[in-house]
Amino acid sequence: MYCCAHILNLIVKEGLDVIVGSVEKFRNSVVFWWNSTYLMLNSALIYKDVFARLKQREPQYNCFPSEKDWEVAKEICDRLKLFFEVTELFLGTKYPTANLYFPKICEIRFSIYEWKNSTCDEIRIMASSMISKFEQYWDVILGIMAIATILDPRQKMKLIEYYFSIIYGDGAYTKIEKNQKICDELVGQYRLTSKLSEEVHHFPTNSSSSQAREVRLGKVNHMANFDASVSNATSIASIKSDFDYYLEEPLMPRDEDFDILNWWKANASKYPILHAIARDVLAIPVSTVASESAFSTSGRFVSPHRSRHHPKTLQALMCTQDWLWTKFNGMN
Repeated sequence: MYCCAHILNLIVKEGLDVIVGSVEKFRNSVVFWWNSTYLMLNSALIYKDVFARLKQREPQYNCFPSEKDWEVAKEICDRLKLFFEVTELFLGTKYPTANLYFPKICEIRFSIYEWKNSTCDEIRIMASSMISKFEQYWDVILGIMAIATILDPRQKMKLIEYYFSIIYGDGAYTKIEKNQKICDELVGQYRLTSKLSEEVHHFPTNSSSSQAREVRLGKVNHMANFDASVSNATSIASIKSDFDYYLEEPLMPRDEDFDILNWWKANASKYPILHAIARDVLAIPVSTVASESAFSTSGRFVSPHRSRHHPKTLQALMCTQDWLWTKFNGMN
């Protein structure tokens, strides 16, 4: 199973592979290794005049981009900016929780479908290729994304309903009901397996002994069956009540500094079952790779020489790199 960053990388690569000729001149014009096609094009557009001067001074410079190439480069760069920003959000020293993934993926879905209507042929080709790759993973990750989104008290089912109504139109209700059912089943499973629910031991009484005697005699105790039915219905209601009560509560204000992990920690006693689910679901890492390698085609960052180091030495090098990156980028 791929992490989110890997999926984004596959989608971008799928789109760029079909328009490789449109950016080849820019890549050949620069001798440095570019880990990101977006950064390469973005920098090239800034220094457009430099390319023209280089052409005048260097007769052997035979990969000068035409005006059409520049137009295509700008179109591609504008589209890749979305992927770059989403990747930067998901990756780095501070890994985000899974609840942030769903709205960003929906934005990407809206965008690549919109790109199919572009007047630029290259963008339409790129969009079609990206959509094909995107749809391979959409249904696979949708369930866990929806659960993580619902566990965000600022969004709950409201964000699911909003995006599904745009994506699926008349079919949104079916999709929403499906995700609601998944959540209900998950709550039920956690309630059955959680230590929060203590097993109740029943001891035989005179009444139960009498009922057992009636069964042996072939009699059916309908009142006992009725009591069992009511008890079962009450048990089912109690399973849903924790989740339903959470959904009925007003949404929390949309604050960018909101700490969802602290919120669930503070509300553990109020929603014990959901707290256990949130603890497991929100702990799922959105990505397992570093931001600098998200769009990278340069392979492994650990060279064959460094791979011979002792594991503790490699761990020290990796930690030091993260700490230095954090310091230089002004993060705590």
